[in-house]
Amino acid sequence: MFNRRGASEHGLTSSLPAPRRVAWWVWSGLGSVALIGLLMWAGDSHPAWDTSAWDWAWGWVQGLADLVAQAFGGLGRVFDQSGGLSLAQRLGFFAYVLLLLYFFWRATRAWLAYKPGPVDVQQLTDSTPILGKNSPSVEDLTAELRRQLSESSMYAPTTLPAEAPTTSFLELLGDIEIDPKKLGVVLPRLLSRLRPTLAYRVGGVLRFRDEEPDQCGLTVTVMAFVFGGSRAMTVWGKDWDEVIHKAACCVISSLLPVTRAGRQPPWRQWWGRELEPELYEAYQKANELGRAGHYHEAAARYYEAIRLDPANPYLRTELAEIQEKMGLHIDALDTCQRALALDGQAAHRYNKRLWRIGRKLHWCRMRYFRHPRRYRDMLGLRYRNTIILGISEMTAEQWYERRGTNSQGTHEKLIPVLVDRYWPVAVDLADIDPLVKNQACFDEEEKARNWLEAVLKLPSESEGCDAAREKNLSRIRLAFQKAATRETNRLVADDLWARLAGLYAPGRVLSWIRLFWPFSLFQSARGPLQPVTRGAFQVSRRIWAPLRLAWASEYFDNNHSPGSPPVRAGPLVWDRIQPKELRKQIHKARRRLPFCPFWRRRDWLTLYNSACVYALAMKTEAANDHLREELAWRAVKTLEKAVLVSKGKFASVEQAWLVNEDPDLKSLQADKLFQGFVQTAYPSLEVSEKSAPSITEQMRDYDYRLLEETAKVMQDVWLRRSKEAGVDIHEATEWLRVERGIWERIHEVAAAGHIFSWRDRVELIRSVQVNSNPTVRATAGFPPSVLADEDAPDGRPSSEEIDKLLERLKRGTELDWAPDSRSLLWQQALSQASADREAFDAATFRELSFGYVAAWQRLHDWLAREPKDQDGEQPFLKALRNIPEP
Repeated sequence: MFNRRGASEHGLTSSLPAPRRVAWWVWSGLGSVALIGLLMWAGDSHPAWDTSAWDWAWGWVQGLADLVAQAFGGLGRVFDQSGGLSLAQRLGFFAYVLLLLYFFWRATRAWLAYKPGPVDVQQLTDSTPILGKNSPSVEDLTAELRRQLSESSMYAPTTLPAEAPTTSFLELLGDIEIDPKKLGVVLPRLLSRLRPTLAYRVGGVLRFRDEEPDQCGLTVTVMAFVFGGSRAMTVWGKDWDEVIHKAACCVISSLLPVTRAGRQPPWRQWWGRELEPELYEAYQKANELGRAGHYHEAAARYYEAIRLDPANPYLRTELAEIQEKMGLHIDALDTCQRALALDGQAAHRYNKRLWRIGRKLHWCRMRYFRHPRRYRDMLGLRYRNTIILGISEMTAEQWYERRGTNSQGTHEKLIPVLVDRYWPVAVDLADIDPLVKNQACFDEEEKARNWLEAVLKLPSESEGCDAAREKNLSRIRLAFQKAATRETNRLVADDLWARLAGLYAPGRVLSWIRLFWPFSLFQSARGPLQPVTRGAFQVSRRIWAPLRLAWASEYFDNNHSPGSPPVRAGPLVWDRIQPKELRKQIHKARRRLPFCPFWRRRDWLTLYNSACVYALAMKTEAANDHLREELAWRAVKTLEKAVLVSKGKFASVEQAWLVNEDPDLKSLQADKLFQGFVQTAYPSLEVSEKSAPSITEQMRDYDYRLLEETAKVMQDVWLRRSKEAGVDIHEATEWLRVERGIWERIHEVAAAGHIFSWRDRVELIRSVQVNSNPTVRATAGFPPSVLADEDAPDGRPSSEEIDKLLERLKRGTELDWAPDSRSLLWQQALSQASADREAFDAATFRELSFGYVAAWQRLHDWLAREPKDQDGEQPFLKALRNIPEP
């Protein structure tokens, strides 16, 4: 039987109290209605004014005036000693008012804690011993902690200490004298006390210990003034910057599950639960690395976050985007396919819903009516899966050549998943293409499954001729394209049912309330912004998916025998596409937006997908020069409109995807109109006329720049070590062990067959960062971004030169005097000397350090050379031979 050995069930709840804002406001509202009813009862026969003058008005206006007059009349009788009410009735009224004020006080405090309100970050307390130059500056560390908290989704912390609010309602009203004759003074003081001023307080104590390597520490305390909850945590690190970063992650991970930011993705499932600081830190670091172009390190961080939160679809979606940017389309497909069942249904039920055709109502169509939040959570993941399947020319090529994945065996493990989910696409293709022969198939499903499985298992080495390769590619591509078309139709159908059921209505109602509520912040967009809009869905379903399906069908027909029946492509014919027809269908799709205001139809994603349609049509064989010019003009004009209506994300984050990476825009990127648009939308110092590199060329260029920066950093590391007066033999042994690992990683990165093995690059980067922490901080260029620098000099080697150079470097690191072998010999010698209790000569270590300095310097000179310089391979090999032996 299952035996839980981890944390107790009590550890699942949040350590801070979650504010019950809705419950308190509901009870406050009900109490207010009851109070008005009591006042109307008290003033039934004693209205505050005569309402007979309202006879000329409408009946309902006069009735409302009567009710207001009765309420104010009852209020006057309460405060008038001769009003006719007994002492017991008046005391009961005041007791009820105090109870109602208590409800409003609780509701206001709960809303302030949920919002959240100001977070008071007090100055840290220093309890560390005097450490000389390493003594921390309390003011600097406090300012850094406030800065990191202000960069999160929390409210900005107050820069000055604030007084803690009173926690007792009786203390709040203790010094207020309720005098009926001084209501003008009493009521403002009473109402001002009901408004809390502080939600949370953060404090900390700096600590120090002798245990290495994590000697610096901080005990941070988060106190909530809602119901008196608090949490204390202790973090340790190598330096004070690392400690402050960990402490900020602990504070934010404590506040997220109980504040409004925790209701937003990707933390929605953690509301009211214990959120691990490691999860928040991994996600934030992955986002920062992804925006900076460090895709390999970002992927490693996303995997770490998914390990801590495996059921989060947002993490899977962002990981798939990073994998696409690295050219790992098969890994991205595997990530999406294995995450489609995260909405709470089994995989076979998702497959059943996917292939339900027709308009007849069924219980499975109503699934997201019962789980509306799961529909919004899965929308981005399902759309990303559709896009990966839709760019079938890239996905099919990587699948056929068994590329596009970091680990071996991903294709074989993914085949059963794809067959179970998309076998209906092969029902018609199995009859047209007799790939599976001499097999007894009992029904249509078995025949389709056998055909699709045989297509996905086609090896790239089975037939060497180009005709057989193109024929097999056409099969895989058509199968993926038909699956993408079905996924698109299912998405559009679910979106229509969601709008008919009003799943977007609550957010829109709140948005309209904020638009007309004068106390809310400025709102530039009406209605909540969805990750995928209705217009983008319509353009994808009516034009983009059929257009790509027609292209794949034409490619399939051209690579099969002329006598075989053609594949039904759908409403579009690939060789008859005209710009006017595309423009008419795009406008028709954008007009078919039920329950969508006019201004919502001009969203950037709809316009961007329309531009992709025009660019995709440029690939038709029937497109002459005049037709291509017209299509390019329409595509660029649509992109210009998309930039004008963008909300910020499109114009900044997605620049690299639009300019270099989007496969739909490949035919457009070489056009002069598009290059002019790029220079206008994203101006740069120099206009590059080079074509966009392929993913293979981009990754090899990144390997070249990574090795160049590694050589520069390690040269400075060994130069710094050579200046040290005394070196411990154990520390030197550890340095050589890491040095051997770095050279081994260099050998793997330089190999041409490891171009998609991003883990080798991540291990190389981490080894250099751990081995040279102070030097890396002083070197701004390490690690380099995957995206090449536009301001780089023109003398950099071409892709062919990079391939030859890295191949020669790989052969150089395989020689007998290779630095990894020399480092291993030194590591063994120092280990033996340590066991024999021998001293390590400083002069010997200095000579060894200078040998490594020369090796790294020669490697950097070789990689950073200009074409006019001489070859730097021989000086590098000579420097390797000159590394002293033990």
